[in-house]
Amino acid sequence: MAIAWPASVWPSQMTWGMVYNNRAFTSTLSNAQQILGYPGAYWSCTLSFDDMFDDDEREITALLGKLQGMYGTVNVPAFTRTRSDDIGLPVVVTANAQATNMTLGGVTPSQKVFSFGDYISIAGEMFEVVSDAVSSAQGRVQVFLNKRIRRAIAAGAAVEYQNPYSEMRRADDTNQLTIQPVVANGSFQFREAF
Repeated sequence: MAIAWPASVWPSQMTWGMVYNNRAFTSTLSNAQQILGYPGAYWSCTLSFDDMFDDDEREITALLGKLQGMYGTVNVPAFTRTRSDDIGLPVVVTANAQATNMTLGGVTPSQKVFSFGDYISIAGEMFEVVSDAVSSAQGRVQVFLNKRIRRAIAAGAAVEYQNPYSEMRRADDTNQLTIQPVVANGSFQFREAF
């Protein structure tokens, strides 16, 4: 089970992004390219912490100690993509493996419930909504995603849209901080765990 991210710890800088699983084949005769897209895209992030004082430093090193390098997982929040509005209690209606869209139910009927760039999390897997989504009169909405759904998601699974997160693991096994008198600095890489 993934460790919850400490609410009091915020990075001073972060790099978020997707790593897609595409392959390019280039013809030796014409230099034409063919690109094949495979499943298995994942989130990657680097979180940097500057000017950490004693309590922050302790919290970070304790979290890293719990993870034990790449072994454990942590729910890394999408710090800048939180929402405070209420669109109901969205749940999965259909989310098939390898699809780039899903249908959700339980949202406020007949209104725009997602904007492009919103993040949603379902059972530790985070997605970015790539186009605006308006719900039907029945409270259902089709959401288009930035990556393929890794495996079929069960109908009724809860959708986290206000505080999205990605279940991640460390990208390496080394935990190091630069420590000067009174303050510490560190930068840590994570990748989505699956």
